[in-house]
Amino acid sequence: MEQFGANFKTLSIADRKTKLDQITTFLRQQNAHAEADAFQALRCCYPAFPLSSNERVFQEYIAWEEIAKVQHHPTVRHILSQ
Repeated sequence: MEQFGANFKTLSIADRKTKLDQITTFLRQQNAHAEADAFQALRCCYPAFPLSSNERVFQEYIAWEEIAKVQHHPTVRHILSQ
């Protein structure tokens, strides 16, 4: 999960949104709705309007914790290994 997070943080905000949209769509297609919701929480950290940097960091922290809760799901484990 650390490598995924490190790679994710190197992406631009637009690329992060796109990647998270793709992951969420894929997980929902796999009927992994709770897992998709965890990634959707991270996607919500990047709204159209800018958040303060402190607010975004706090929301990202909470979202990464949600992803950590579902990291043992086989599909999520595969996504995080990339």
